[in-house]
Amino acid sequence: MMRIMLKLSLALWATQALADYSQHPKAIQLADELAATGQYSRAEVLQLLSQAQRNPKLIETERTAPERTRTWPEYRSIFMDAKRIANGVRFMREHYPALARASGEYGVPAHVITAIIGVETLYGGYTGPHPVIDSLATQGFDHPTRTPFFYNELKEYFLLCRDMGFDPLAQKGSYAGAMGLSQFMPSNYRRLGLDYDGDGQVNLWSSSDAIGSVANYLKNFRGSNTGWRAGEAVAFPVKVTSLPDKLPLNQKSPSHTWAAIRPYVEDLEVTLEATQPVGLLALDTGDGQEYWLALPNFYSILSYNPRTYYAMAVFQVSQAIAAASLAE
Repeated sequence: MMRIMLKLSLALWATQALADYSQHPKAIQLADELAATGQYSRAEVLQLLSQAQRNPKLIETERTAPERTRTWPEYRSIFMDAKRIANGVRFMREHYPALARASGEYGVPAHVITAIIGVETLYGGYTGPHPVIDSLATQGFDHPTRTPFFYNELKEYFLLCRDMGFDPLAQKGSYAGAMGLSQFMPSNYRRLGLDYDGDGQVNLWSSSDAIGSVANYLKNFRGSNTGWRAGEAVAFPVKVTSLPDKLPLNQKSPSHTWAAIRPYVEDLEVTLEATQPVGLLALDTGDGQEYWLALPNFYSILSYNPRTYYAMAVFQVSQAIAAASLAE
């Protein structure tokens, strides 16, 4: 009966054009959970939520993001432009000490760290205009399919603000509530963000902190045994013969060994161990499929944003930055 009443309350809320999120049924739940941590009072949480603005356009933006709706060439063209590559070379030159340190400590190449920051925020040029509390309250209370994820991130955001001394009403970020040059969600900000410039605060709007935090993320997001593998490749374009109907493609982690995939791949120019974990990617070109063999480092990038097009764009931007840097 309680579940039925909650569903009816949520349905009623969805039909009302209310801006005051303190009255949302889930706001009471959140306030109770945060009060139980001892970091906030119940009244304080509800007072802050009363100032959060409902913005349904943010949900629509999340659901129609380019990696969900475009072909691979369309998506790739967003990021593989001459200006972004040139600015990536400049970013590497200007922030060489932090990038060299991060690469040495975590094994992640400087051009990969740089590419992620370039794809995410144009090297800090665009970190997002939306109040984070608005983004996360809207997505966490009203998103039709991903409410649990964003609700947890809203809770983590409140705790992050208490950890860092941030004003919850003052921080701005993306439509999804991601923040800083590295666009970390609050839970990752708390768990993987680093004070890399030694000023006593984890500030992901600082280039040095963002650089160290990206490297830490790629190495440790999935645990030290499955994160970035120093010195290993990321992915190779391949030609394939006919594939079995049930062969998994575009998985979130390596789904095969090289021995299992090798019969379907033509003329790979590198030698891999039979037990090497790999996955097979199929990218929709609009006229067919473009195939890639992905190694564990590809899936480390994929952990940053679990969309195959995103990880491939980061990889290709990183390669272009590396090549342009060598050509200088």
